[in-house]
Amino acid sequence: MKNTYLFFLFLLSTVSFAQSYAILNSADGELMTFQPIYEDKELFGYVELRQMNIDENLNNTIKYIVLDKNFNTICSGDFIEKTSNLRRKKRFNDITYSDGFIRLDFFEFTQALGENIYPYFKTYQVIDLKNNSIVSSGIYNSDVKEIDKKYEKIDTKGYYSYSLNNVGFLIQATDPNTKIKNEVNFLYALNFKNEKLWEYKSNVILKKNNYLQLSVLDYNSQNILLEEFTDYGNKKDIRNFVVLDTKTGKELFRLPIKGTFLLERENIYLKDEKIYEWGRFFEEEKKLLYHKKYLYATYEKYEKKSLGVFQRIIDIKSAQLIRDKYVKYSEFPALEINKNGKVKNKGFLTFQKCSSNPDGTFMILAESYWQKNQYRDYNKLYTFLIDEAFNPIKSVEYDVKRTRGYKYDFSQTLPNKTGRAYFFFDKNDDKDLELNILNYYYKSKKEVIQKIPITNDDSVISVFPAKTGYVAIAEYFKKPKKSGKLMEIRLEKLNYDRE
Repeated sequence: MKNTYLFFLFLLSTVSFAQSYAILNSADGELMTFQPIYEDKELFGYVELRQMNIDENLNNTIKYIVLDKNFNTICSGDFIEKTSNLRRKKRFNDITYSDGFIRLDFFEFTQALGENIYPYFKTYQVIDLKNNSIVSSGIYNSDVKEIDKKYEKIDTKGYYSYSLNNVGFLIQATDPNTKIKNEVNFLYALNFKNEKLWEYKSNVILKKNNYLQLSVLDYNSQNILLEEFTDYGNKKDIRNFVVLDTKTGKELFRLPIKGTFLLERENIYLKDEKIYEWGRFFEEEKKLLYHKKYLYATYEKYEKKSLGVFQRIIDIKSAQLIRDKYVKYSEFPALEINKNGKVKNKGFLTFQKCSSNPDGTFMILAESYWQKNQYRDYNKLYTFLIDEAFNPIKSVEYDVKRTRGYKYDFSQTLPNKTGRAYFFFDKNDDKDLELNILNYYYKSKKEVIQKIPITNDDSVISVFPAKTGYVAIAEYFKKPKKSGKLMEIRLEKLNYDRE
């Protein structure tokens, strides 16, 4: 799971741990990060990293503290990360948890104004949490023999880490300067000692001026789901789903992605040996299969041409598309929605989350907004209950305060897996914030919304995942000298029915 919920935590330091804990105004070192870590998409705990000092040989001592869901310390210690010269600073990049091990990724960057801030010297540390020991560390790029400025010109590759549970870690490498086009993106798996288990490169034959890109869409202990995208210039983009065996890296199948609509994928995931994909569909675009939503101009061009939501299901064993369902907005009950997803007097819908329920049904969450120049004001929450065949059953609208920026943050299971809680929180600095928690119960199919008003005259508030049955609320104090604390994090118990 690659999400960091507390942007301001990068500014803070020392902690004392319990069901709530405070980050004090006086602290040693400089905080690099504090963030949650996940096991099979459920919260496992938290990691804090703090840079303590740098010696005359440019060795950075970094302290780590790993916490469980209750903020109790699992282990702590320190390790060394080196920088190449005095004008460079070490920065934390990412963290990946896998079966009792965490992999920490770092790079260095230039602090001086006017100089390239390209990330140099990508490094890693692997910590065995049970034994509280560093089991592997080093430089990602094998062509870089040491952390020294003379190697920086060849250190252009990028690396992304994913969890393969008890297998180890999946690494996606990118090399923009390679002359072998198929090796712009490639994958390899490592065990916890950083020994390579297998490597995967696409076997697509490319012609001049063609481009190929691999994207990791989802992964678990059995399979890895990739999207293989090939740009053939003026022709329609060519895309394939590729599924690998997690343990061997063997390609199990390659399935062309085809369609008659322009699609905007909201999410795609593996479950029960199937691939589930969902999102919005639009009027057909001759040269595109998927919406290029990262291009603002393109996104706005097609925004008002949205026609509804779609779901695709692919069976991994047979490598067959077993569902290709499109639901127009007019099919959603109880709401006045026009053909392009505009709710009467409420604005356009934007979809945030689609969760699969144990009985085979789906819960889709959306928000409505009005576009004002480059800004969007969000004003209502919506839930759409969808049956097992992806047909709408029920639509519900909830009143919330109007805010600039969408409210949806995250979701987590309720105790005893009786349902799921969805968290919506204002993402601006206005006073009198409100946390909306929507509980959906699997057995009764009941929806209950809880509103928690939060006053923040003296602090900035944020929320992030906590253990089952709780939500974590972080409060950053505007006047730390007065309170003696920079920040306090507390676990708030959720109100929920015990079905």
